[in-house]
Amino acid sequence: MAFWKKKDNLIISAAVIIFLGGLFFWPNICALRAAFNMPSSSSVTQIEFFNEDGNVVTLEKFKGKPLIVSFWATWCPVCVKNMSSFNTFAKAFEAQGGKVISISEDIGMGVVKAYLARNGYTNLAAHLDNAGQLMTAYAAAGLPTTIFIDANGKEIERIVGGVDWGTPALQDFTFKLFGI
Repeated sequence: MAFWKKKDNLIISAAVIIFLGGLFFWPNICALRAAFNMPSSSSVTQIEFFNEDGNVVTLEKFKGKPLIVSFWATWCPVCVKNMSSFNTFAKAFEAQGGKVISISEDIGMGVVKAYLARNGYTNLAAHLDNAGQLMTAYAAAGLPTTIFIDANGKEIERIVGGVDWGTPALQDFTFKLFGI
């Protein structure tokens, strides 16, 4: 019982209990905060990112057509593994009236442009969200994350993780999802 009579031991024990309690409740607090702070689709479409010329753009610019937004990075092995099939898919999807935007989470545009050029990915224009604001607004938990957005700017589906965009099943799913 001598342990509990020392003031320092009580303070340290209380601090440990509060810390462990905080760890237990923190995910619930974050989820609750996120639920109340979820941006509307109109505010998400106003978040700025950069195009390959370094100009500021928003998703608002792309409203009116089916849109696929892919968050990726050159340092993400799963992302780069599927870029070739995504590049080919982008050409087919855009031929049907849709738009594909690949938004890199890299630090600088030079790295992204060099990667796309080096690999001949001519169907994927370079875009950069180096502050991660758009990715955060969509609550994308990791890379790659692909968001399917209808012509009104509303998210209708998402894929988290890598997929082979060359599979007929995924292509059929995507075209049916958008009705094209």
